[in-house]
Amino acid sequence: MTSRDRFASDKESAAIINRMNEETLDTGTSFQTKLAGVSRRDFNRLASRFGLTSVLAAAAGMGGLFSADALAQTTNTTYDKRFKTEPKHVLKLGTVFNQRQHNIQRAGVWDFVVDLEERTEGAIRVEMLDSGGVCAEEKCIQQSMQGILDIGNSSTQNAAASAPWLNALDWPFMFQSRGQMYNFFFSPESEELFRKQYRERHGMEYLFSLCELRQLFMGLKWQDREPITSVTQLAGTKNRATNTQLGRIAMQLMELNPVPVAWVEVLDAMKSGLVDGMETWTTACTAFNMAPVVSKYVGINFIPGTQHTAISSATFEKLEPDLQEAVMESAYYAQVNTMLSNEAGLAIFSGLMEDPPENTILGKNKVEMNFLSDEAIAEAEEMASPTREEYADWHERLNEWGGYDVYETIKAKVRSFPKETQAIDVEPRRWWRSA
Repeated sequence: MTSRDRFASDKESAAIINRMNEETLDTGTSFQTKLAGVSRRDFNRLASRFGLTSVLAAAAGMGGLFSADALAQTTNTTYDKRFKTEPKHVLKLGTVFNQRQHNIQRAGVWDFVVDLEERTEGAIRVEMLDSGGVCAEEKCIQQSMQGILDIGNSSTQNAAASAPWLNALDWPFMFQSRGQMYNFFFSPESEELFRKQYRERHGMEYLFSLCELRQLFMGLKWQDREPITSVTQLAGTKNRATNTQLGRIAMQLMELNPVPVAWVEVLDAMKSGLVDGMETWTTACTAFNMAPVVSKYVGINFIPGTQHTAISSATFEKLEPDLQEAVMESAYYAQVNTMLSNEAGLAIFSGLMEDPPENTILGKNKVEMNFLSDEAIAEAEEMASPTREEYADWHERLNEWGGYDVYETIKAKVRSFPKETQAIDVEPRRWWRSA
């Protein structure tokens, strides 16, 4: 047994540890790597005693590989530091993520919480309610709107059921790349075109977001079929759809027969064959263990997958001006970190590439990668074009709420950024300040 093996809490952890080099030991920020020497039982014991936020804050600040005892000592110090002073505000944050899922789908939630508590020197304390313990994916934002939670985290597409303005992001094929998405959310124009309406209509302040595009993931019955090069090959299939109305219309126009299935039930629906496939984005598939029931990835890029974090406007307005600014600065920090770390994670952990290596999730599960050509995407875009009559009611509704031509105006802003530019090359900007 090597000295590294003695830290391993299970076989999976041993494999992680043995892949480490000195650089990852010293500089790695992955919770999966950092916690490889801590058993789930010990982690849960510490979380029960000190709270999840304190444990993760302690782990985030520790370098290299450490044991459960070392984590306990650091957590105790972190806990004492967090609770040394009485906070002015204790905010409740609800999310379906646990820390292992967050390591794959890097939505920035823990980054935001740790930074905000440190930035405000304990004036704001965040109670992290994770793993769907208080809200399902479809309900976290709704509960924030109702005042049950202060901060919610969910995809805008699922939240659109209770906050329909969020449909404004989901015009099919409006966004062509992740770079265009991040550029939009970093831009001050996003305040006038999108964030203001979310605040005024639904009482929520949009803080930051993971940005991917939604694809199709076909179930195991498609394993031995020919590669998918056109959406027309999938005509007549039944596919899980999220709560966005515009996405469902697009799927109907492409003859993909959207079937509404709650996120917690999607895995069973794929296993049982209730649906032929599902629409979601890559890290949602890989982080929530959907890859074992997927045979084909179909890169259609048809609507966004935006896992966002938002704070209730009522909560935000109760904060002192300096704390409001701290919330925005922590949101900016989380947005930058989410963009950079999730882009890396897409390749390193998920395996979003033509031939994913076996040490990635898609590679390990032998998922066939079908990236549609520009011509095939143009074909799908023509079928599901937002200019078609089927979207007329939503054009009218969103234009009335926004006070402008929502689709054409946001599209013009989005398309002003070259789709070929990588997300990691987007210039971060503080969107709440004037350009």
